[in-house]
Amino acid sequence: MKRIWLISKYCRLPGGGIYPARGFSLLREMVRLGHDCTLITARHDWTFKNFFRRSPEEIKVVDGIRVIEIPVIGYTRAKSFARIAGWIQFEIGLFLMRRDRLPAPDVIIASSLSLLSILNALLMRMRRRCKVVFEVRDVWPLVLTENGGFSRRNPLVHLLAFVEWLGYRYSDRIVGTMPNLREHVRDVLGYERPVHCIPMGIPEELIASAPKPFPSHLESVFPSGKFVVTYAGSIGIDNALDTLFVAARMLKGDSRIAFFIIGKGDLVDRYKAECTDLPDVRFADSVASEFVQPVLTRSSVLYFAAHPSKVLRYGQSLNKVVDYMYSGRPIVASFTGFPSMVNEAECGVFVPAGDAAALAEQLTRMASWPDDELSRIGLNGRRWLLANRSYRALAEEYLKVLD
Repeated sequence: MKRIWLISKYCRLPGGGIYPARGFSLLREMVRLGHDCTLITARHDWTFKNFFRRSPEEIKVVDGIRVIEIPVIGYTRAKSFARIAGWIQFEIGLFLMRRDRLPAPDVIIASSLSLLSILNALLMRMRRRCKVVFEVRDVWPLVLTENGGFSRRNPLVHLLAFVEWLGYRYSDRIVGTMPNLREHVRDVLGYERPVHCIPMGIPEELIASAPKPFPSHLESVFPSGKFVVTYAGSIGIDNALDTLFVAARMLKGDSRIAFFIIGKGDLVDRYKAECTDLPDVRFADSVASEFVQPVLTRSSVLYFAAHPSKVLRYGQSLNKVVDYMYSGRPIVASFTGFPSMVNEAECGVFVPAGDAAALAEQLTRMASWPDDELSRIGLNGRRWLLANRSYRALAEEYLKVLD
């Protein structure tokens, strides 16, 4: 039996119609395999009235996992001072956290998106004589310079680059959710290190859930009698949806094709204003996780995008792609980088990132395909996902890495 700690500031727990995050699903399977697992995550409910008194971290047990929640300030915008302050607050709370109530770990997994957690993990290793795994889910600070518009000379970028180097240099194992992270680690360190890929999986709640009816409140806005291109998810600068809306404008004269965008985000109001003259572009607010699949399965094809970026050289492993593939509908992605999942399952098409003309051409071509051909391609993805992305199989693979 191993005693495993996972430090992951952003780790969604199950409940309320929400599927748990990858980290929780992995730990749950490790518990079922006989290991003692602790999740240390953030609870975004700290307020300034608590400024002069430290709120104690909360400990509870969820599905056999010991869950410790450190209170941090909440935020509403992905790119905000509050989010950065929450990173620092989480690491301070983690450093000060009482550890005498916990079994000493054999392994500590420090999982980005909060890159700074690797510093705490390395400090804990000095005292606990345990192993440290550096788990990379986003390539910081590269995402800041490539997608966020930050200068490479920015002090924050230099700081995060140093933290990243420390993690790659001094951790005992490196795990990435993207399939080609090894190339980036080699570029940062100047030499090769083993890098293991443990990607996103399919939550057991999604597999076990009974089919839900199509949400009644969406009936009036979902396009009917059309070839429907659906995007479901966050609507912000990181989601690269400009390409989709430019393509929709190019296809304005094709009455066969309609676009359905469901979700919330910083840019949704801007996109709505820009599309007022496009009657075949419809928007709807996001729905609970359990109702996403009925929306996806009613669609003709599903869309996601990524900015043209060096980050994509290392591949992707997105929850969105898992949801899409499980729906059994074909996928079109504006993506230029290291290909995975969609091409492996032969369940869709990649077009060059940022190329609206190529996207419009591909959608026009697919709109003429018969329904049984679209279904065949989409079901390729569902079968591949069930065969290759269960969290039991991923947890077993992770345990081999820890050995």
